[in-house]
Amino acid sequence: MMTFDNEEELLKISKYHPTSKLLLRIAVDDSKSLLKLSTKFGAKLQTVGVLLLRAQELHLNIIGVSFHVGCLCTDNTAYKKAIADARHVFDQANLSGFQMKILNIGGGFYGDEEFQMVSKGINEALDEFFPADCGVRIIAEPGRYFVESAFTLAMNVFAKRQVQGDPMISSKDGNGLNKLMMYYVTDGVYGSFADNRFYLEIRPYDLRPHRVKGYTVLFYMKCLSLKCN
Repeated sequence: MMTFDNEEELLKISKYHPTSKLLLRIAVDDSKSLLKLSTKFGAKLQTVGVLLLRAQELHLNIIGVSFHVGCLCTDNTAYKKAIADARHVFDQANLSGFQMKILNIGGGFYGDEEFQMVSKGINEALDEFFPADCGVRIIAEPGRYFVESAFTLAMNVFAKRQVQGDPMISSKDGNGLNKLMMYYVTDGVYGSFADNRFYLEIRPYDLRPHRVKGYTVLFYMKCLSLKCN
């Protein structure tokens, strides 16, 4: 079983894996997601009819639809819109003679509170467009949700300096100036922070039983969202 989203993929599948069970991946609105995927993956809805026809000509077996609204989605309605689009593709494919059985709603889920909100919206949309008695199997890819707090990265602060900071993220000193403390740590964007520097929560944690002159504070990075790539 595999996904496809263009004619070139159909031609390769027809040549090398003609008995595969296929999921048509559709592009959905991911404008409210931090990491957008539909610019690279997914077929536009207006191309679905052509792809279904081409699959028929190649005698390929399409059994479902998949989508991904993007990672760290902040708009609960994005899932409902995507599920509604998937329902439209299901109906179109069923009319073309395909036996549609699976809907893959993708992943990108994160955080306990956020996950509760998103899952509520997803369940409501599924009840409306894919009710339990419709015979469609619903699957997902919740990898991010399971690994978002899988490890803790500890490192030392080896230097610091105070600089004039952005008023939005800094505090005022005794002279009324916006000051920001800048810390230098023993890791960086070419190490553990590669591709993850925007998704980390950084907190100071003092492991010393007693304060001794010359010691540094240990910082730890609590894993949030995509930190485990």
